[in-house]
Amino acid sequence: MDNHQTLTRRTTATDEDIANFLQRQPSLPEEYASPTEHSDTSHKRKQSDVAFDNLNLGQSDLRATFELERIEQGVEEDDDQAHPLRSPLVSPTSYNIGSPTAQRPLLFSYPAIKNMRIIATFIVFATVLTLGGVRRSRGGASSDDGWGWEMVGEGLWFENEESDWLEYYPDPARLPKMVSTGPQRVEHELGGMHLFTDVCVTNNIDSAKPPEQDTSVRGLIYFDKRMAKNPKRCVPCSNKAMNARADDKWGESSSLDSQLGHQCGMQGLHAMYASSVNDWNDCTAETENRQFMIRNKQTQTPSHAKNVHYFEEPTLLLSFKANDRESSLFEFLFTYLPYWHVFRKKGYPFDSVFSKSVQGCLSHSRNWFCELTHQMGAFGYARETNWEETHATLYCFKNLYFNQQTFSYSRQVTKQIMDEFRDEVFSHFGLPRSRGRKDIKEKDRQQLAMRILLHANKTGENNRWDGLDALVKSVKGKHPHVDFHIVQDFDIPIAEQARLFNSADAVLMATGDHMANSIFVPDDTVFVELSCGLLSRTSDPRFMELIAGSAISVASSACSDSNSDVPCIYCPADQSSFTMSNDSFAALVDNIVQTHKEKTSLVQDGR
Repeated sequence: MDNHQTLTRRTTATDEDIANFLQRQPSLPEEYASPTEHSDTSHKRKQSDVAFDNLNLGQSDLRATFELERIEQGVEEDDDQAHPLRSPLVSPTSYNIGSPTAQRPLLFSYPAIKNMRIIATFIVFATVLTLGGVRRSRGGASSDDGWGWEMVGEGLWFENEESDWLEYYPDPARLPKMVSTGPQRVEHELGGMHLFTDVCVTNNIDSAKPPEQDTSVRGLIYFDKRMAKNPKRCVPCSNKAMNARADDKWGESSSLDSQLGHQCGMQGLHAMYASSVNDWNDCTAETENRQFMIRNKQTQTPSHAKNVHYFEEPTLLLSFKANDRESSLFEFLFTYLPYWHVFRKKGYPFDSVFSKSVQGCLSHSRNWFCELTHQMGAFGYARETNWEETHATLYCFKNLYFNQQTFSYSRQVTKQIMDEFRDEVFSHFGLPRSRGRKDIKEKDRQQLAMRILLHANKTGENNRWDGLDALVKSVKGKHPHVDFHIVQDFDIPIAEQARLFNSADAVLMATGDHMANSIFVPDDTVFVELSCGLLSRTSDPRFMELIAGSAISVASSACSDSNSDVPCIYCPADQSSFTMSNDSFAALVDNIVQTHKEKTSLVQDGR
């Protein structure tokens, strides 16, 4: 490498002035002035014939007058072998140009600068600890660096990194000892929601597959050393065993599964026991236990946890049936509404929401239920904790809230709570008709047509209504002031579904989970649901009471030659579809129009 370099100066002084000035400076000790050892390091300026070989630079004068900088020639040097003249200021107490010391790095030349480098390095390291996602462990084993720190994973969501405070353990053996507690009721007067501490959550991957397509089932690893001698402690109960104990409380002897020797848990949350994560890994790896889980469709993911994300923030476990609007509404949201009513006033006890039903449920998902909860602000300012697309990560929580889905909403959801919920939804979706009855008077004043919303469920597996279009044509002449609006498909955004139902004075449809949109109708709407089998939960009298609606039932058993005036449907043996006669449909429409007229009259009369 060529060690010859050129020095330039940033000054207006002449070369002769510089030379005279430098000659007045005191010489350095001999140990710093031995140009003969490195004669090839003599530096000459192209602008002048003044030699720099024996120049002694004064620190204070040089700082006040000049700034020397190095201009490299040839190949660039490595950073760790950088020449000292890269520094904008050159100290004469450290370097004499042409001396052997000039080849030594600046930061290693004197103790004071060494100390400054150590201090700077420590400050940078401390900054990384503070901002880079490193924090002290909850008391677990120290990491390999010997400082007693635990690495923490990066933020799992983008909305609010500050609230994403977790501990990441690349090895489950390093996870501190966990002792689970719970379930504890959150509100004793309400029931339904429970709190667990120091538990881990798994995902049942069998239930989400056809034909069940149930995305709401979770496994709960409960850490209890008293179960260590039970060889089937890690095996979750079958769905059959769980359904048989649907009304039993966790901890009661009646909820104990005799085959497995432990509690089953609660609906939607299958209990598994272990003394540690590694103990759970070892237990589920046993051949007999693995076969039992496969046979009973209780395969869990992760099947073998290789790393752990431990969340310290209080978290709500959001589990619902993502493929069923009706179930997600009635089984989760309506059982949660009483808590939503309380939490809006007292504050939400959780800061995060964790859901394996739908990825990004509260941020970017267009799932019907996710959009609904997002618009109504169901969980306050809680942020969603996203999960990784991996089968090796186990998610554990210091405080986990779970809403029991089998809890009956009818006992706790009052008319006041339902009105509050629906007013919030109407407002955030910007629905044109309000929930109350004032729009009935306005429609009557403007003499607007009554709208009947119809749907044949043509894409459904069962209960498809054949011949609906022809039936509608047959009655239009008799009811010219009725707007018959047929919805071909409900595979549309929830906002469009909401506006369609909001525009209806009566709903006449084949059964299906699209009936969950009934929450968007104004008060006093008439409902007619047709089915060869069971009706949806919309037809429940208690629900009709909560939304101030009225229901007319139509069944296949009502069809008979002697009673032709009663509306009925004809169903085949497989109940895949049904038909309706013109007379039955005409009688049904007459009934709907008459019922709506009676309700309108009551409102107009102020009764």
